[in-house]
Amino acid sequence: MRINSNDIEFLVGNFDVLNNMPNVPVLPMFSDKAVDFLSELSKELLNDKRVRGYIDVISYAYWIRKSSLVTAKNKHPDHKNRLGRGIAFHIAPSNVPVNFAVSMTSSVLAGNINIIRVSNKQFEQVNIISDAINALLNGKFSNLKPYFCIVRYEHSNLITEELSSICDVRIIWGGNRTIETIRQAKLPPRGIEMTFADRFSVAVINSEKYLQSDIKKTAKGFYTDTYYTDQNACSSPRIVVWTGGKIKEAKEIFWKELEILVKNDYDMKPVQAVDKYNSFCSLAMSSQNVSLNKQGNNLIMRIDVKKLTPNLMDYKNGGGYFFEYDAKNISEIVPILTKQCQTISFLGENKEEIKELVFKNGVRGVDRIVPLGETMGLEFIWDGYKMIENMSRFVYFGE
Repeated sequence: MRINSNDIEFLVGNFDVLNNMPNVPVLPMFSDKAVDFLSELSKELLNDKRVRGYIDVISYAYWIRKSSLVTAKNKHPDHKNRLGRGIAFHIAPSNVPVNFAVSMTSSVLAGNINIIRVSNKQFEQVNIISDAINALLNGKFSNLKPYFCIVRYEHSNLITEELSSICDVRIIWGGNRTIETIRQAKLPPRGIEMTFADRFSVAVINSEKYLQSDIKKTAKGFYTDTYYTDQNACSSPRIVVWTGGKIKEAKEIFWKELEILVKNDYDMKPVQAVDKYNSFCSLAMSSQNVSLNKQGNNLIMRIDVKKLTPNLMDYKNGGGYFFEYDAKNISEIVPILTKQCQTISFLGENKEEIKELVFKNGVRGVDRIVPLGETMGLEFIWDGYKMIENMSRFVYFGE
C-alpha cells in the first residue's frame, strides 16, 4: 500500500491487520462466528454504564441481541448458499454517530472483512462501541481480529483510493457531494457499490385518529424521529401532511405537545435559527405557495404550503424546520414522492392504501412506509437495499 500508517488513526485494528485483509477468507452468511460475536457485543454494550446517556447505542445493542439475529437469519432461507463478497469498505456519515456500527453489522452477517471509516467528529457513541469491539477481539474473539479495522483519517484521496482498490463492496453514507468525491476512486472490476445519498421523509397524520391517540406518546415519537438527529437523518420527516376533518384542532395540540418536549430536551444553536429563517426567505422569494406560520417560533418553525411541488424539498432545513400541508386526499402528496423521498411515516392512515398509492403511481422514491415514531428504527433493509443480501454473493449449485 502507498498509505503512510501515521496518516490513519486506528480505533480498532492496526496497520498490519489492514495490510493482511486481502488474504483473509470470507465467512458464510450468518456464520456462528458472526452471530456469536454480535450477540456478545450486545451484552458488552449493555453492561457499559456509559450507554445510559445514549439511546442510539442502547437501541443498537438491543438490535443485535441473539434472538434478533436468529429472527433475521430465519428471514434469509438461502443463507446456506451465500458467502461474503470479501472486503467491505464503509464510509460512515458525519451526522449519525451509530450508523457505522449498523452498516458494519449487516456486513459482518454477510460474511465480509470490514474497513470502516468513521467521521473525524468526536462522538462518544463511536468510542463506546469501538471499546466494546476491542474488548471482544482482545479476548474470546481474537480469531476475528483480521476482520475489523475502524479508522479515522483526514480527507485524503490517496487513502480512499488505496482502500477502494482492495475492496469488493464499497458502502458510502453521506451527502451527494461526498458520494461524487469518493466515486473518483476506482473500484476493482468486480467491486460493487452501495450509496446512501441525501434523502428526505414525509409524515402523514390523520387529524381525527390523532386526537384519539396517546397524544404525549405521539409527541415523543415524533421528537425522536426529528429532533434527536436535528432532522439530519434521511428518515426524519421534513413535512407534515394533515388529512381528515379536524386538522385545525389537531395541529394546535400536536405542535403544543411537541414544543413542551423541545423546550425541555433540545438545545438549539443560534446559527440554526438563522439558517432556518434564511431557508424560508429563499423559498418565499421563489414561490408564492408558502407562508410562515405565525404560531411557530425559533424552536419549531412551520412553513404553510398551499401546493406541493417536486422542488419544495430543495429548501429543506433541520433543527425543527417543518413544511406543513393540509390534504383533502392523500394522493395529493404524489408530486413530492421523488427519488429523493425515502420514508413515509403515518399515523391513522391505512398502510396498505399508502403502499397502493406508491405502486399505482410508480413513484421513483419511497423505500419505507413505517408508523410515526419509528422512522429511526434499525433494520436490515434500507434505502431499497436488502443490506445483508447485497453485501454477500450467491453460490449456485447446479442440479
